Amino acid sequence: MAYVTIEVLHLGPLHLRTWGLMVGLGLLVGAAISTRLAARRGIPAERIWSLALVTALSGVLGARVLWALQPDVIHRTLDNPLIALQVWDGGLTFIGGLIGAAVGGAVYLRRTGEPILRMLDVVAPGFGVGLAIGRIGCYLTGLHPGKPTSLPWGIDYLGAIRHPIPLYEAALGLVLAGMAFWLLRRVESYGLVGLLTASAYLAFRGLLDLLRAAGDTAGADPRLLADLTLTQGVALAMVPLLVGLMVLQLGFSRVPLHPDPEG
Repeated sequence: MAYVTIEVLHLGPLHLRTWGLMVGLGLLVGAAISTRLAARRGIPAERIWSLALVTALSGVLGARVLWALQPDVIHRTLDNPLIALQVWDGGLTFIGGLIGAAVGGAVYLRRTGEPILRMLDVVAPGFGVGLAIGRIGCYLTGLHPGKPTSLPWGIDYLGAIRHPIPLYEAALGLVLAGMAFWLLRRVESYGLVGLLTASAYLAFRGLLDLLRAAGDTAGADPRLLADLTLTQGVALAMVPLLVGLMVLQLGFSRVPLHPDPEG
C-alpha cells in the first residue's frame, strides 16, 4: 500500500514532531485510563499522575543509556560517557525506556508505600493503549522498517514492500489492553494481570523483531549479538522470571475468578 512519512505537523506557527506528539499523547491517554481504574481500587488519582511523570523521565533516561551501550555505539560512549545523558541528540531505545520506567516507577512506589503489584495491575491497560498510540507515531515517521514481504498490507518503503512493524506493535498494544481489561473484571488481582501483560508484551515483541529489517537497511534496528535484537535479549532473560513470579503469586494468593460489577 502507498506510504508517506509525516515527520512534522504544521499547525499555523507551530511545528510539532509527529513522533514526540504521539508518544506524549499515548502517555497522557494511558495515564488517564489507569487513573480511572485506580479510583475504583482506592488509589488516589494524583498518585497515578505522579507515577506517570516519574516513569516518563526515568524512561527517557533509560532509553538513552541503553542506546549508548549498544555494541555499535559503546565505543563512542567510552570515549565520552556524557553521550549516555544527551537525550536531545536523538538515539533512544524503547526497551531501554521500558526498563528505565520500570526501575524509576518501582523506586517511586517503594518510597510512597504503594504496593507495586497492585499498581502494576492498574497500569497494565493504560500501557497497552499508550503503546498503540505511540507506535502510530513510529509508523507516521518511518521508524522501524520491516523485512520485505509479499503480504497485501505491506508498505512500499525504502525500495521494497515491507512489513509495517509499528502497526503490528500498535495492534499488539490494543490486544494487551483488551486482555488486561477483561482479566481485571474477573481476577481478584495481586499483580497477575500486570505480570501477564509485561511477559506477553516481551514475548510477542521478541517474535515481531524477527520481522524487523536488519543489516544495511536505512533505519534498521541495531543488533545485540548476531541477529538478536536488544528486546529479544531482554525478553529471553525477563520472560522466564516474570512467569516464575506469576506462578509464585498464584501459589501465595490462590486467586479466584470472579465477576467484577464495577468493571
